[in-house]
Amino acid sequence: MRALALAVGLALVACSQATPVTSPTPAPTHEAGTFNVTALLDLSGNRVPNGGPQREGLQLWADQHASTSPRVKLRIVDVGGSQARTLVELRRAAVEERADAIIVGAFAEYDAAFASAVQLARLPVLFTLPVAEPAVAGGGWAFALAPTPADLAKAALDDAAARTVLTSTIVVSDESAGAIPERAALMADLARRSVTPTLLKATVPETSRMRTALATSSVVLFAGPAKTYVDAARAAPAGAFLYFSYVCETADVADLRDVAAVVTWPGSRWIAAGTASAARAAFVQSFTERAGGPPTTPAASAYDALVILASAAGESLDAMRVRQRIEDTRVAGIATTYSFTATRHAGFATADLALLRYTGARTPPIVR
Repeated sequence: MRALALAVGLALVACSQATPVTSPTPAPTHEAGTFNVTALLDLSGNRVPNGGPQREGLQLWADQHASTSPRVKLRIVDVGGSQARTLVELRRAAVEERADAIIVGAFAEYDAAFASAVQLARLPVLFTLPVAEPAVAGGGWAFALAPTPADLAKAALDDAAARTVLTSTIVVSDESAGAIPERAALMADLARRSVTPTLLKATVPETSRMRTALATSSVVLFAGPAKTYVDAARAAPAGAFLYFSYVCETADVADLRDVAAVVTWPGSRWIAAGTASAARAAFVQSFTERAGGPPTTPAASAYDALVILASAAGESLDAMRVRQRIEDTRVAGIATTYSFTATRHAGFATADLALLRYTGARTPPIVR
């Protein structure tokens, strides 16, 4: 009887125990008084340019404004040259890390998938490398801090047309994410001028053909990062006009040695030697001391991205309010004075776009 009673009692206890409840992992807590910014950069992988200069620009601003309110909490993520990973990290920043804004400093094909990801994030997303006008492709949350590929093509071809005829123009391109939109913009602008250029793809089998073509051309436009084209560019004849990309790095031009004197590329006139205001000159000096070389325009734009976001976050951290303040405010940055509207999200002032020339490894370029 005792055994029976004990068995019944244990059964009753077992039946009365509550089912265990599994709690979901809590989302990161948003620290009061902080504005969380995630920057997505190419810091590894094979894609160029490397995001190192942009990282230096971001961290320089963060160090200079460590005690401002609201406090900007910067998180830098390496996307390793992958657009797929850029999309994954953009979503992670918005959903899991509870970012208030995102800076994309890696090349991104702003296609329907990318535009959709930005819209779903519902956070201001600032692009520091060239993309087409974001507002056209459902870009209500996307802002372009660099000139558009169309603006860059016009600047280079206006300069070339003022110096020589364009009939023997060559466009050199590879299939990288940075080259494709630039190549399309250059070809479209040349077509508008009734010029049919020679298009050369920078692939290994065409290296000899490229060298032969360059040796007889007067205008050569290189789409995308310059590193791919350094060897071929040395074949250009004396007197040719060589135009590199907005994302040109001074180290790549230095590798051209004697040919460097005829190379030019579009960038901000305000980072060029002898043209900067006091604030911009101080930025160039601070950046050069920190990074060991002068800033590129994308590095200045990365610094400016935090200038814009900090200004827009002054009163409220609500994402919609921040977006509206970006659209309604002119911001004087290092690379340019940015101006956006509800229907125009490419904010670089084209009057500040200039053609630059190489002066030395540790000195800023000059305006041609």
